[in-house]
Amino acid sequence: MRAWALAIGCALLGACEGGSGTTSTSGGASSSGEVDPTGGELVPLVLPTMWKPVPAPMDPLAEHRPAQVQCPLGGWLFEPQGLEINTLLCNYAMFSQPSRAAIVKGARIVASVYHFDLVADEPATAHVALLVGDDVVWEQEIAIPGKANAYPIDVPASFAADAGTPVYFHLHNHGQNTWTLGEIEVEVFAD
Repeated sequence: MRAWALAIGCALLGACEGGSGTTSTSGGASSSGEVDPTGGELVPLVLPTMWKPVPAPMDPLAEHRPAQVQCPLGGWLFEPQGLEINTLLCNYAMFSQPSRAAIVKGARIVASVYHFDLVADEPATAHVALLVGDDVVWEQEIAIPGKANAYPIDVPASFAADAGTPVYFHLHNHGQNTWTLGEIEVEVFAD
């Protein structure tokens, strides 16, 4: 589904370049588009319909959290392409679910995120991040207003994590914007 979701996002947006803004990865440079030299198999790290909002005391990025969080059902929903968040209704999103597979150091973590045109009354910055436990896998700051874009994520893990470790998806920005997180996969290796 990951390739399908990214292809849909790229087709809808008319671009799939990795975007503008500041990208950081905990595992080094992205290997997107390269042949995997390790020969592992990609398996789902999470289930697309199992995301749940994270309560304030459990939020690993609590410093980003506003005093009043409003993110009711309807501000987020499950679409065939993945978890969709509408920031007109959801002013701050932190979602989580337990990982379905263990992550070994150096294994690829592969995902996709895309958004439609970013609009707001005043210029602002969006922040989007993917974490496993306390480790930031990928994050990006994106200037608003901005054009629609897709972000293919393909990074090696700089950490190891057991199956059941919380996987987090974080988003905050200002204005009426729609974001979609596609499937997240992890590379596993034969014993």
